[in-house]
Amino acid sequence: MGSEGKKKLREVLSYIILIIVAFAATEAIQIAARSILNVDTPFVVVASGSMKPTLNVGDLLIIGGINSSNLKVGDIIIFRPPKPYWNGVPWVHRIIIIQHKDGNVIIKTKGDANTYPDPFWLTGENVIGKVIGRIPYIGMLSLALKNWTIPTVIIIIILAIIIFMSMRE
Repeated sequence: MGSEGKKKLREVLSYIILIIVAFAATEAIQIAARSILNVDTPFVVVASGSMKPTLNVGDLLIIGGINSSNLKVGDIIIFRPPKPYWNGVPWVHRIIIIQHKDGNVIIKTKGDANTYPDPFWLTGENVIGKVIGRIPYIGMLSLALKNWTIPTVIIIIILAIIIFMSMRE
């Protein structure tokens, strides 16, 4: 391999290192946020219009851990709805009623844009956390790529092969 080939190889390796550093930084931010915010899911992207106009599709939400006894009517929470509504995707709605039943807190929620409340009651176990911040529309790219994970990986692999092959010439 000549000096031009070595130069291309160094350039490609520097891009690969940059990508690795970006992924590592992203993971470090997630780990730090989990610890600081006391919640397993510190960031969530709004995927539906049920909370318009308060929250829009693509907004990045910052979630804080909270004890269900500290929740108030009007709080926006992220939660796992009970079966059969749970499909693996947490919901984000506003608390409209809080009651105490047998020493436990039960919660009724509703999306701001929805006509009716959610057809179930939540317990503290369903609650993941409370929305404490929002960055408008920054999650749009995440939503766009969500269904494109495999094609994106394939495209990256193909580009890497093309770059590698061009270096050999």
